Amino acid sequence: MVIIENYFIHYKRPAQLVFAGENYLDIYKYVNKSFQKTRSFDSATIFEQTAESFSAAARELSIAGANAANAIDTGIILNSAYFIFNILDFEKIPFREGLRKEIVEWRLRKVFPENIDDYDHQFYKLDKNKVLSILFKKSLKEKIETLFTQSQVNLTYIGNSTINSIDNVLRQKSSPDFFIEIDGNLVVVVFQKQSLPFYIRKFRGGREDEVVSEIVKTINYVKNSYTQTPRTYSIIANRCQLNLDSIKQELLDQEIKSLELKNKEKLFLPG
Repeated sequence: MVIIENYFIHYKRPAQLVFAGENYLDIYKYVNKSFQKTRSFDSATIFEQTAESFSAAARELSIAGANAANAIDTGIILNSAYFIFNILDFEKIPFREGLRKEIVEWRLRKVFPENIDDYDHQFYKLDKNKVLSILFKKSLKEKIETLFTQSQVNLTYIGNSTINSIDNVLRQKSSPDFFIEIDGNLVVVVFQKQSLPFYIRKFRGGREDEVVSEIVKTINYVKNSYTQTPRTYSIIANRCQLNLDSIKQELLDQEIKSLELKNKEKLFLPG
């Protein structure tokens, strides 16, 4: 089993979290061995926030007392809207970390059209042949760090909801052949084999019939390209603007069964 963790900043579970959704912020605090939501704020995206517009959330993070946030480890979880995922296949992955990084970035530069030096690049070895590569613009990361510094909140962890979901699904006794992560109208579909991801697709949802059509299209692509026939799925949804019944009915018609996950309301948070 591979646990995908240690994201941008060396992982230490923070005492409190901000989940930055499509147009809202949710505040979580670690209480009794789990994260509990304490406040929600409707807002612009985290990248459009200013110290002034973020001030209400910053006060909630500092609620233990004046300037308390300076001393409280705080994390932020972002959805996958601004992340780029690539699963790369190799004949052999070098054991040495430095050489492994060289060969992964050499392959990535061949397939990625932009300059990867403009991105924070993290990658994880999934098995002896596959690597999950994750790109996130350095300029966006710097915006978040500046916002938290200006707001006097001690940022110690930046995470991604899809990576956390993969990690937490791995920890379950039974995991689905794929899961659908929905935040607002952002849809991410993650296909797994032996509980490890092999294909990830994300898209924006519109009407329910359009989302259902895209999900079916993605399933058929996986069947044809990977010779895998998904039989089970799960949905991880946060502030979903879609009617999930239409998705569930279509998957039932496709003879794909729903697999309930434990603690599914918080699977996008770090475990």
